[in-house]
Amino acid sequence: MNKMVLAILVPLLAMAVIIFFAGGLGVVFMVLEAKMHGELGVIILGTVLLVCVPAGAYIAERAIGEPQ
Repeated sequence: MNKMVLAILVPLLAMAVIIFFAGGLGVVFMVLEAKMHGELGVIILGTVLLVCVPAGAYIAERAIGEPQ
């Protein structure tokens, strides 16, 4: 591919992925708050994400190991 096309395409795709992920996560939080009639479910989900994402990254890094 042309370098100019990649220079434009890669940032646009990165923005689209971030918008999709953040928007989807926002919708999940809003639906959870509406279904539980309070903030407790949102707090629990946020805490689970806060703990599990770094823990999962740590476990994945340990499984992959150092490059040789």
